[in-house]
Amino acid sequence: MNNKKVSAVLFLFSLLTFTFLSCSNNDQENSVEDETPTLRYTANSLYESTIWTEAVELDRLTANISAVPGVSPRINLSPLAVLASKESFSKKVFPVLGSFGSLDTTLISKPLREMLASFSDSVSKNKPADSFMAKDCLYSLALFYSDFNKIFGECFELNKVEEPAEKEAGAEEKTPVSENAEGEAKDKEESENPESAQAEKKVEEKLYFTSYFFGQPFLDGVCYEVPVKFFSDKATLTLSVFCMENSGSWKIDQVQITDWEIF
Repeated sequence: MNNKKVSAVLFLFSLLTFTFLSCSNNDQENSVEDETPTLRYTANSLYESTIWTEAVELDRLTANISAVPGVSPRINLSPLAVLASKESFSKKVFPVLGSFGSLDTTLISKPLREMLASFSDSVSKNKPADSFMAKDCLYSLALFYSDFNKIFGECFELNKVEEPAEKEAGAEEKTPVSENAEGEAKDKEESENPESAQAEKKVEEKLYFTSYFFGQPFLDGVCYEVPVKFFSDKATLTLSVFCMENSGSWKIDQVQITDWEIF
C-alpha cells in the first residue's frame, strides 16, 4: 500500500516537473520570436522615427482629377488625357527655328511689340529710324547702317551711282537760271501737280524686305534683347535689337546684325 502511495507521489511530481519545463521553454521561444525584428516592426520603427514635413499643396494632392467636365464618367480616359484637359497642367508649345531660337513672344508686351513693328517697317522700307533710338544711341544706328550697306550693297544696289546722260548731238543748251528762279519754278510745278511731286518723294523708299517676325526675348535686368528676322526674295537678315523702357515708352539702345543670307 505504501509502495502505491510512493509511486503516485512520484508520478505526480514527474508530471508537474514536465509541465513546468514545457511552459518555461514556450516562454523562451516567445521571447526569442519577439526580439526578432519583422518587416512590419522595422517599417513602423522607421515611420515613427522619421521627421515629416507638412504636405505641400495638399488640396491639389487630394483633389479628384479623374473626371473631365463635359465628358461622361463612363468613358475611360488615360491619365495623360485627364491632365491635358486641365489648364493648370497644360503648357503651350511654340516652334523653334534653327539657330534663331524659339518663337515664343509671350514676354513681349503690346507697347514693345508696336515699337518693334514700326522699327522693322522702317528697316524693311529704308525709312528713317532715328526716332526709335534712345538718347545718345544714334551712333549704334549709324554702325548698323554702315554694316548693312557693306553686306547688302551689291544685293540691293545701294552703291550704284547713276551716270549722267550724254548730251545728244544737236541738243540745245539750256540757259542757266538763278537758284531762286529754279526754286520758284519747282514750287509752282509741285502746286500744279501735287500727285507727281508726292511720287518723286517716295522714289527714295526701297523695299528691302517683305516680311519679318520676332523671336523669344532674352531678359537682362531691364534690357530686352529681341531677335528679329527679315525675309525677301533676295536675302534674309537677323538682328538683335536691345530695347529699354524709359518714362513709359520703349526705345532702342543698340542694334546688331547677327546673321544674314544672300540668295
